[in-house]
Amino acid sequence: MVLTGLNKMNLTLGVLLGLLLFLGAGEAQSNQDCCLSYTKEPLPLKIITGFTIQFSSEVCDINAIIFHLKKGLRACANPEDGWVKKHLHRLSKKRKVFKKISQSHGF
Repeated sequence: MVLTGLNKMNLTLGVLLGLLLFLGAGEAQSNQDCCLSYTKEPLPLKIITGFTIQFSSEVCDINAIIFHLKKGLRACANPEDGWVKKHLHRLSKKRKVFKKISQSHGF
């Protein structure tokens, strides 16, 4: 079979489109970071900058608190652990105080 210029272009575009679809699907799945286990040691509150809640009813297998740490690190913790509950309470309290200050200053 002899390919003409137009056929070569269509074939090239088809291959590129197929690669983009394949790579895009793989990227979408790899963007989902799930905690698979919990940290065994309590984290110092001073290194925690925030947190995210992971629910097992969504894409991930276990419930977890993902603590955001200084230097862009993350740590997974068991939401049932006492130290985790205390940290969440303190972090939520700080956030409420910040919200009140921001609102009173018009931010």
